[in-house]
Amino acid sequence: MLTPESIFRIVLPIKTVSEANCRWHYMKKHTFHKKQKEIIALVANQFPTDLPLHIKLTRIAPGTLDKHDNLPCSMKYVYDAICGVITPGLRPGFADDNELISVSYDQSRGKLGEYSVMIEFFKP
Repeated sequence: MLTPESIFRIVLPIKTVSEANCRWHYMKKHTFHKKQKEIIALVANQFPTDLPLHIKLTRIAPGTLDKHDNLPCSMKYVYDAICGVITPGLRPGFADDNELISVSYDQSRGKLGEYSVMIEFFKP
């Protein structure tokens, strides 16, 4: 069986945590999400924009998260920022509701103190 090759791949120094179990002050959350979005904005002009696309987000960190709910929850703002770039003109937070964009999540163990996200784009 042939596996599709990614048409674009980048690893960004973005830390993600399971926000389902966080009890952060709202300003700490805001600052955390703003930093994630700023890092994505630095390389956004390189992202492919010809839909349909499949996006694979891989969390790289010393520990792992529950794959079914905590992993996708940790990537919510990363995914929202990416979709905001590849589908311009939509309000923030609404760009990810597009049938032409699909997403999958994975995780990989990194070294102690290593936090990043690998973003891969595939043509379905």
